[in-house]
Amino acid sequence: MGAASTAHRRVKLLLDVHHSPRAAERLRDKGHDVIAAASDPRLSALPDGDLLRFAASDERALVSENARDFERIVHAWGAAGQRHAGVVYTSPRRFHRGSLSYSENLVVALDRFLTGSTPAGTDWVHWLQ
Repeated sequence: MGAASTAHRRVKLLLDVHHSPRAAERLRDKGHDVIAAASDPRLSALPDGDLLRFAASDERALVSENARDFERIVHAWGAAGQRHAGVVYTSPRRFHRGSLSYSENLVVALDRFLTGSTPAGTDWVHWLQ
């Protein structure tokens, strides 16, 4: 599933509810188009499938540490021929929300991802390093 090639293009992001709205704000300050579900009561109340549907309709890749649930959804969508704009998984071990450096580490990693070679097309999945 997903495109194997990469190219430099503008990727818009939607941070899942467990990621800090402050990280989205800092990424916007760097010129990226990023919104946080936690900043919008309508988005924060959506079940996972509906959040991915919103992201897809807005041509945004979803950033989530909830790989277990979203992998299930992504596979079901693929089987049904539904498209999404990409999913970026984050590890709670690497980006521990209780850490003082969580937001900074997440911002640096997402900025590096967004300014580097990003996956082309739709239906891609990427683990953030």
